[in-house]
Amino acid sequence: MKHVLIADDHAITRRGLRELLQDAYAGLEVAEVGDADAAIEQAYRRDFDLALLDVLMPGPGILQVLARIRQARPTMPVLVLTGSNELQYVIETMQAGANGLIHKHHAADELLHAIVCVAAGGSYLHAETAVAVARVLQTPKARLPHESLSAREMEVFRRIARGQAVKEIGYELDLSNKTVATYLARIREKTGLNGHVDMARYALQHGLVD
Repeated sequence: MKHVLIADDHAITRRGLRELLQDAYAGLEVAEVGDADAAIEQAYRRDFDLALLDVLMPGPGILQVLARIRQARPTMPVLVLTGSNELQYVIETMQAGANGLIHKHHAADELLHAIVCVAAGGSYLHAETAVAVARVLQTPKARLPHESLSAREMEVFRRIARGQAVKEIGYELDLSNKTVATYLARIREKTGLNGHVDMARYALQHGLVD
């Protein structure tokens, strides 16, 4: 690899990823951005050998980011970094165009393995995650309340659970406050969760936020 894009809103995380990659690949050039819009812009400017994307950054949600990147770079390898254990989110992210997804808590060696797999044109899921996803797809079961949420509703839900205000969510997702409020009303109706504290507690219990 010669050119890699790292998109994460935490500078320390970006630095750690950059150092890990540059130790593994001599002469590697790394472009760093801290939000989703900048990641999309970089992808339109250049066809990177690999893009590492944080699942939750300021700006459009990861599903929208992947859709936009795929419009510009249909074959560019994309590895998504997540702190969530929610299997349905893993499935939706892969379906949206990610070549791989890895939990941030995994060891550096596992991350490098994932990078090698994805950069070579393959796919990656941690073995335990892949088995769990297969079970979810094969085993019918009663749905949890949040599993009835649409992808957009889930984006809003996760941001509410992280303590973001309606106005802030609207700004980052390019939605009016009224539209965000409508999504919030749907979330309450579908999940039965009324307060922001209840949503935050539920999200933490089910691994929907890191």
